[in-house]
Amino acid sequence: MSEVTLTLRGEAASRLERLVKEAAYPSPEAAIADALEALEQSLVPELDAWLRDVVAPRLDAMRADPASSLTPDQVRARLFGKP
Repeated sequence: MSEVTLTLRGEAASRLERLVKEAAYPSPEAAIADALEALEQSLVPELDAWLRDVVAPRLDAMRADPASSLTPDQVRARLFGKP
């Protein structure tokens, strides 16, 4: 099993302490695990829809006409707003 150590300070630490106390979690780790699971479950339908509705059609178009694809340098230029 892997292990990750997080250090929370200020308001983030206070929020976690309140969550553990108010929701009666046995530990901060349990509260974080529960929050991560809820986040994962909420993102799955949106991620599936994005992959199906946006990514897959673009990939199909790229495969059908490879010349219409951008080079890595062109992608970087668009991402960073360079002409």
